[in-house]
Amino acid sequence: NNSNQTDTVHIDELNWRVAKLRLEESYTKRILSRKPIKLPYEQSRKWIQRNWNPKTKEEFEDLVLNGNLRTPYISKRPEEYYGERGEWVSWEHYLLGSLEDDIGCANSTDGKQELTKWQ
Repeated sequence: NNSNQTDTVHIDELNWRVAKLRLEESYTKRILSRKPIKLPYEQSRKWIQRNWNPKTKEEFEDLVLNGNLRTPYISKRPEEYYGERGEWVSWEHYLLGSLEDDIGCANSTDGKQELTKWQ
């Protein structure tokens, strides 16, 4: 009788551990499969223009390849990223378009602009 109770306790504990591992695995899969959150198109292009000011697609790609574009909020492949969302206009617009309104950037001490918290 005491042996049956011990077996039941061990089985319950194992069931709990299996359920916990399944939940953790499911959570990990969901997190890893999420698409990264990037700035909206207009804010992204304005940030790029104000901070790096590349004039061509090739100059932008050089920034990416050289590791200068480190922020996770700016797509390293904007044509693809914003194209999938129906927002992409052109490289000329993305890199050289008008910057009439402010995007909520604050000046940093080194003269570059820092991204503020975007929601």
